[in-house]
Amino acid sequence: MPTDKQYDGQLIEEYSRLKRIKEVASKENATETVKAIDVEISYIKLKLQPLELPED
Repeated sequence: MPTDKQYDGQLIEEYSRLKRIKEVASKENATETVKAIDVEISYIKLKLQPLELPED
C-alpha cells in the first residue's frame, strides 16, 4: 500500500499525462476526448485537494 505522498505523486503523474494527451486531442479537434479528459482531470483535482495544480 503506497504512502499518502506516493499516492499524491501517482496522481500528479496521471494529471501530467492527461494534460499531454489533452493537448494532442485539442490539436486533432477531438472534442469528445477533450471533454472526457477534463472529467478525469477534475476527479484528480478533487483527490489532491488542498494541493494546487496548474491550470491549462
